[in-house]
Amino acid sequence: MSERVSPAPQAVGDIEGIDAHTGLRLLAGLVDEVVWLDHCPAVSASFQPTPPWLRHEPVSAWQPLPEPPEPQPGRQPCPPPDPRRVCVSFAPEHGDNARIWARTHGYRLLAPDAGVTAWAADKVSATRLFAEADIPVPPFVVIPATGREPAEAYWNGRWPRAVAQRAENNLLGRGTVPVDGPSGLRARLEAWPDEPVKLSRFSPGISLTVTACAGPDRTVVSAVSHQLVGLPELAASWGAHCGNQLVGPDDLPEGLYGQARAAAYHVGEVLRGRGFRGVFGLDLVEDGGRLRAVEVNPRFQTVVSLVQTAEGATGLLPSLGLHVLSFLLPALPPPAAGRLPAGLRPSQLVVHARTDSVVRRPPLTGRYRRLGGAVTGPLDGPPVVSRLADDEALWWAVAHSGPVTAGQELALVQFPGPVAELLPRPRLRPDASAWIAALAPDAEEGDGCTEKNDRNAEEEECWHDRNAWKDDRSARQDDDRRTEDELPPLRLDERRMREAGRHAIDLVIDRMTTPGSRPPCHAPSPGTLRVALDEPLPEHGTRDLPGLLDHVTERALAEATRLDHPRCFAFVPSTGNFPAVLADALASAYLSVPGAWLVGAGPTQIELTTLRWLKTFLGLPDGHGGLFVSGGSTANLTCLAVARDHRLDGRPQPHARLYCSSQAHPSVAQAAHLLGLTREQLTVLPPDDDLRLDADALARRIGGDRRAGLRPFAVVATLGTTGTGTVDPLDRVADVCQEEGLWLHVDGAHGAAVAGTPRGHHLRNALGRADSLTVDPHKWLFQPYEIGCVLLRRPELLPETFGVARHALDQGYLRPAHPAAPAGEEVNLSDYGPQQSRGLRALKLWLSLKTFGAAAFRRAIEQGADLAEYAAGLVEAHPELELVTPPSLAILTFRYRPRDAPATWDADAAQAHISQRVCADGGAVLLTTTVRGATVLRMCTINPTSTRADVAYVLDLVTRYGRDI
Repeated sequence: MSERVSPAPQAVGDIEGIDAHTGLRLLAGLVDEVVWLDHCPAVSASFQPTPPWLRHEPVSAWQPLPEPPEPQPGRQPCPPPDPRRVCVSFAPEHGDNARIWARTHGYRLLAPDAGVTAWAADKVSATRLFAEADIPVPPFVVIPATGREPAEAYWNGRWPRAVAQRAENNLLGRGTVPVDGPSGLRARLEAWPDEPVKLSRFSPGISLTVTACAGPDRTVVSAVSHQLVGLPELAASWGAHCGNQLVGPDDLPEGLYGQARAAAYHVGEVLRGRGFRGVFGLDLVEDGGRLRAVEVNPRFQTVVSLVQTAEGATGLLPSLGLHVLSFLLPALPPPAAGRLPAGLRPSQLVVHARTDSVVRRPPLTGRYRRLGGAVTGPLDGPPVVSRLADDEALWWAVAHSGPVTAGQELALVQFPGPVAELLPRPRLRPDASAWIAALAPDAEEGDGCTEKNDRNAEEEECWHDRNAWKDDRSARQDDDRRTEDELPPLRLDERRMREAGRHAIDLVIDRMTTPGSRPPCHAPSPGTLRVALDEPLPEHGTRDLPGLLDHVTERALAEATRLDHPRCFAFVPSTGNFPAVLADALASAYLSVPGAWLVGAGPTQIELTTLRWLKTFLGLPDGHGGLFVSGGSTANLTCLAVARDHRLDGRPQPHARLYCSSQAHPSVAQAAHLLGLTREQLTVLPPDDDLRLDADALARRIGGDRRAGLRPFAVVATLGTTGTGTVDPLDRVADVCQEEGLWLHVDGAHGAAVAGTPRGHHLRNALGRADSLTVDPHKWLFQPYEIGCVLLRRPELLPETFGVARHALDQGYLRPAHPAAPAGEEVNLSDYGPQQSRGLRALKLWLSLKTFGAAAFRRAIEQGADLAEYAAGLVEAHPELELVTPPSLAILTFRYRPRDAPATWDADAAQAHISQRVCADGGAVLLTTTVRGATVLRMCTINPTSTRADVAYVLDLVTRYGRDI
């Protein structure tokens, strides 16, 4: 076989193609839409600048097809292909998904001829292709599928080492394995029965990949890259493709770059002559100063995303566009060429699963930045490798949470520079290894391979060890199943519990350490969530509890607005804290029920202690007491139920009257309804000019109602209205209630916590005078949901309303005889509220206070209030913003109003539009409310992770979108 490689006709330069402007103009006239079909959008994303007609669909042979659209009545389910709507697939010869998708959606699939593709991809028949192209190959022998001789008959004793290859090009790297002698070959032949095997002499030189395109009239040769094969940090086997890094002529020994381009040209001409069209890759290996062909990849390769970076930098049309033109034109435009910029040497790594295992919550696709061992991201910015900073990388997630098999691709990682030396069998540079260690998902079980002096022996031994380990793991799984068969129902063995528990903690930490990693405003459509989550009752379970945790985390829990995001300024957002999360888990594990002392003595004492701490924090007298409930709504209901029973003797009173302001929380009206009060019995008073309950108007109304024969019994005052943070005049309202003999309930769900800080100490006297108080620790005390609190000046009134003994029903089983505590000392909190079975909500606040201390909570509260004042200052200083209500309890409201607003300016519609745009922008959550009949923007700044920069960012969005109106 000749080793001559004739020069290829090409434009002068390092990289050839067609002019980008010319190509884009032609494409715009030929297509309305081009869809890139692959599990990874890296190729379409690297087409820069992205044309409006290009998009990506996650269609590949390795994942289920997306659900097709519902056919419209009267229309055929599979429309005929539209010649102006085309799609391109990574590997259409592997499975039918690309063809099915194209047929279902009416696209023309631009895939090369299946027959010539299979011929070129076959590692055995490709030798005939190379012979026809006059390209040298390593010496080889083909071992037949049947009628084989013993392995020794095929082994060439003059070869120090050989490579065995299956015929099938299966994309997973399992078809190429080095062998060191007849015994290793025998193992390969036993592993690959009934199929031909190519045995080649091992070539020790550097591996290269050339990307080219077989057009209708000529072959276009693009960039050359250094192929990284079998890196043990990334791969399941020696033959696995682990990545590429672009090279230029000066990076390689003299002459190799030209040899590589010439070889690709001649191979492309042979393919073109057989009817092949489109992009392909040629793998070559250096042997004695010459390049020898190894295999052809007649498809898009992952390296094309790097190649397109080079093409864009040299003014050439990206390969994806060239591929499309090769199918749609009778001849390509004139060739063009360019010189690779000296600093343009991007690289990428393909991370594979090294074992059969389970992926644990892989990182999201996007840009990341690394400082030492810490990685932050995904960052804002386009996912384009040419725009990466030196300390950044692009992570393209491929595998999802769940089981993976050895060799399965997990992710593609792209870097702005090289990741390895230009050596035949390089090791990753420490910086690249650090990136992989920081980003790669935990998808391994068992030990890795031991590093040895002989790298090749290491790779082969690793391959054998992995198979032995798989056998051992299967045995262990059988043992686990036998063990679990012996367990009682609904129990897991200890190993599985520890595995799932560690994974759950990892998920929690990931969530709590990346508050800004996802857009805060997120509300998928009901249809989307039904598709993802609505499924039949699972009659049989699964062994993969960590996978279930990943599934529900990603598909359900993460599909919600992120209230703890530093730029979520809506509602009164809970932020949570890590000790509180652990507390909830512990309380659930111990089935803690602080109801009856006999059942939950310790949990009850924790609740009593935490109540005492909360009273101390708020400055309430020692005699106050109560219990924890689910939240402010239940707390208001509980307190008003006691008020009704105590002031109205527990009897229906058609003349009873309850009073509140129109600014009170809707749960007050809900509680009145549940307590049997009609709409007329809840008297809602208009607020004063400062949006507070008007104490003088309240006194006049109570007096008038008494004279009309009605029976006033309670007043609800608010410490921190949800709309504006307004505080009712508590002392003055307390005076009115004292004079009239009425029950005073203070709804301090949001604002009561401020009494624990110096700025709120003036409220303590009024809170001590109130008959009942609602506090929501899952608001300004930073606890996760659910935890509300009921505090009464006379807590002994709670059992008079809720104690089971007051009802003429069988409740003997709730009062068994027991020696747990001396009579009269035990506390049964189930008698203090509407729940008999109640969780230990107090533990989260107890553990948070013990971990951080009350001083930290005070600082966090003060910080939120200070941030609101800072925001108000920015609003007042801005000529296009108008402060509507001043900051109160970390809440302020404002409006956008242009300086030259016309008389027809619809201010209400403008605020609603701005809110919608801010939320749709993805960077913040800012909602509206109504103040004095006008629509305004509302900001609540209690999140301790929010900063002044976050506030300024949101206000900038407000003015930006306001000016667009």
